[in-house]
Amino acid sequence: MTTYNIAVLCERLRAVRSQGIRAGKFWNEDGPQAADTLERQATEIERMRVALERLANKDNEFDSEAQIIARAALTGEDA
Repeated sequence: MTTYNIAVLCERLRAVRSQGIRAGKFWNEDGPQAADTLERQATEIERMRVALERLANKDNEFDSEAQIIARAALTGEDA
C-alpha cells in the first residue's frame, strides 16, 4: 500500500458527518484512533524498510542469513 493510499484511508477514517441527526459526529467513532495507528505503523514500516535496505546491501559485513531474510522482507518473498 502506498503512502498516498494510507493518507486517503486516514482521511476517510477521520471523516465527520456534515448532515443529519448525527451531524458533527465521526462516521466511525474509532476512526480517528485507527487513523493515528495506521500513520504510526506506516512510519515505522518505512523506518524498518530503510534499515533493511542498508542491511541487505552490505557485502559480507553481516551474517549472510540475516541478509537473505532482509532481502526477502523487502521483496515480500519467503526467506
